[in-house]
Amino acid sequence: MNLYETMQDIQENLHKKGVFRCIKAKDQKGAFIYLDKKPYVNLSSNDYLGLAEDELLNEEFLDTLPFDAKRMSSSGSPLLTGAFNSYKRCEDLCFKLFNKHALFFNTGFAANSGVIKTLASLKNTLVIADKFAHASIIDGLSAASGKIVRYSHNDYEHLERLINKVYDDYDNIIVATEGVFSMDGDMANLQLLSSLKDKYKKLYLYVDEAHSFSVYGDDGLGLCAKAGLLDKIDFILCTCGKGLGSQGAFLLCNEVSKSYFINTVRPLIFSTAMSPLCFEHIAFMLKKLASFNDRRLRLQKISSYIHNALKEGGFDDLSESQIIPLLTYDNDSALKAYEFFLSRNFYAMPVRHPTVPLGKARLRLSLSASLKDAMVDDLVKAILDFKK
Repeated sequence: MNLYETMQDIQENLHKKGVFRCIKAKDQKGAFIYLDKKPYVNLSSNDYLGLAEDELLNEEFLDTLPFDAKRMSSSGSPLLTGAFNSYKRCEDLCFKLFNKHALFFNTGFAANSGVIKTLASLKNTLVIADKFAHASIIDGLSAASGKIVRYSHNDYEHLERLINKVYDDYDNIIVATEGVFSMDGDMANLQLLSSLKDKYKKLYLYVDEAHSFSVYGDDGLGLCAKAGLLDKIDFILCTCGKGLGSQGAFLLCNEVSKSYFINTVRPLIFSTAMSPLCFEHIAFMLKKLASFNDRRLRLQKISSYIHNALKEGGFDDLSESQIIPLLTYDNDSALKAYEFFLSRNFYAMPVRHPTVPLGKARLRLSLSASLKDAMVDDLVKAILDFKK
């Protein structure tokens, strides 16, 4: 077969397995997403606090934006011409909020994959990642020259056995995990990981807070800050395009690490930086982050309500957060669940292998503080009716 025939054959097999994907353009407004001009309640967005769709907030940002900050392109990488004054303001704000240095990336995926690759390629350094860590972390490990080691998901006894097994073979061991896991919605035990770091002096911690930054803590700084562990966690990845309602990502670390990554992480060195306008918006949202606590409390209330509905319906509930998987187990059932909830005016995308393990297909319910009480009540009814 030629190149295109090979591609077509692979796609036909994906169709047969029920895991073929495609991209469709969709309009979004408020809590709704529009398919063929019909509105559905959006349960697939990562806009956890409803900030991205807040028109008044967007208008406030545009009204306060200086004229000379409305540039749409940085026209260069951060190391060349891409770091404008708004870039520096964002760095300064992060240091003020976290007392850590921040390094900005176009996406969380670029940050994780680039930084993890660089760390795992260091001499006599091993990265041990949670089995369910995000694909960007696994891609970074795969691209590195070192050995790939993963511990069973949130199994810290297994992690410690692995640490003991290799402890004398490496100068540095880095444990990588998500704070809130993107598919199951459960959380890492950061206190326990921190205690392991106290026990093993060669140990360093890397926490991806993509789904917890802006959502947790009274000030929205995430799980590491909420647990009082900012000084204990060596590397913290925060995305701006989810709960913060903006774009891009930043890695929090110490000054030595930041300088090292600037000189070694290829997705940073060889990518055009985000526009000055994007950095202006990140700075605007960071300044307001602490003021969104009412939205965080609203999201917690909605999440608890849906968790209780799952338990009432007899569903297995893996989650501890605003990301709630409704398990269907097989791919066909996940597609049928998607159609069922769509018929109830809810847009919740099916997630199947290889994004999740075989036999763990699900609808991924991604909740937002922007959901109205009536929407939440209708969602509970749909969940219970689907179980029947």
